[in-house]
Amino acid sequence: PYHTSKLSGDMWVQELLTGHPDCICCELGMCKEIFVQLIEELREIGVTLRSHVLL
Repeated sequence: PYHTSKLSGDMWVQELLTGHPDCICCELGMCKEIFVQLIEELREIGVTLRSHVLL
């Protein structure tokens, strides 16, 4: 099975961040380090909580 997580939203993202590195790459199309950098840069320019997405 490709998608095996029963989680969604923030809990799904946390599972990706703490799980196997290949999983986050497969699901998001970028490695963990790039995703974390993207979140940091979004915070720096003032992007905050919107539509139930936690940054």
